[in-house]
Amino acid sequence: MSPPVFSAIIPTYNRAAYVAHAIESALAQRLPGGRATEVIVVDDESSDSTPEVCARFDRQILYIRQANRREGAARNAGAARASGAYFAFLDSDDYWLPGKLAADLARFERADQPALVYSRGRNVDPRDQPLGERQLEHPEGDVFWLLAREAFMPMSTVAVRADAFQACDGFVEDRDLSGTADWELWLRLAARWPVGFVEQTATCIRVHGRNMSSDPAYMERAMLSGVRHALADPVIATRARGREGFIRACMYVTIALNAYTNGRRGRSWVWLARALLSWPPQALDARFFGAAVRALVGPGIASRVRHVARA
Repeated sequence: MSPPVFSAIIPTYNRAAYVAHAIESALAQRLPGGRATEVIVVDDESSDSTPEVCARFDRQILYIRQANRREGAARNAGAARASGAYFAFLDSDDYWLPGKLAADLARFERADQPALVYSRGRNVDPRDQPLGERQLEHPEGDVFWLLAREAFMPMSTVAVRADAFQACDGFVEDRDLSGTADWELWLRLAARWPVGFVEQTATCIRVHGRNMSSDPAYMERAMLSGVRHALADPVIATRARGREGFIRACMYVTIALNAYTNGRRGRSWVWLARALLSWPPQALDARFFGAAVRALVGPGIASRVRHVARA
């Protein structure tokens, strides 16, 4: 049997209600010429019925169970056992639509040979009802500075060349980085190789009360750790020399936006002030301005303004 083209790596922790859908969506992917995709599920020591759910897919997937070390370590464990030329990462509460990996493969095989490809994501609720497409930038090529400014690659849309992943040593396994480990690795990859965008919306991202982003204190710690680890990378350090404050300021704006989303407007102002202290020209950035306006007027007025703008 020929080796698989893609290894779909699904880390999971207490997602018994969702993980079957994620696995089924990965198994349903079809590649040109009947080329293969392997599916690897890494259970980060779930305490619910996740093992029993995964057992229903016996012989269709590789199931790995490990001591709880968070999602970065789980993804690395899956990659260590993977044999595909490309690694596609899927969170266990998300799922793919048919054709997702085929379109990724076509983009990988273009002349620029990107190290990473990504696409658009569609938010869905716990019952798979659509909540809208994620409206983010979708640049390609050398995206290093754009990615330093904003994390615009939805995690479950991303696929990576296996050789590039291995050259960068994969995800950093720091528990404090949980929630931002993906952005930190994507930034290391983008500092070294071109990135490709795939014109598709074939990833459904489930929005529910147990998403990491709903805990602002947790995300503050993760985002600060992400910047610290990224700037410690020698290639990033060389590219960022003299503009380290810009990278920190952009992450402070992200933290401010997360605090606002979770009802902590006062905390949002603290991080916006830190952004200005770290990089004063941040005041001219449209993303900073938008975050400041939201923190100033509050969610009620901001929601009405968005409604009028859409109308």
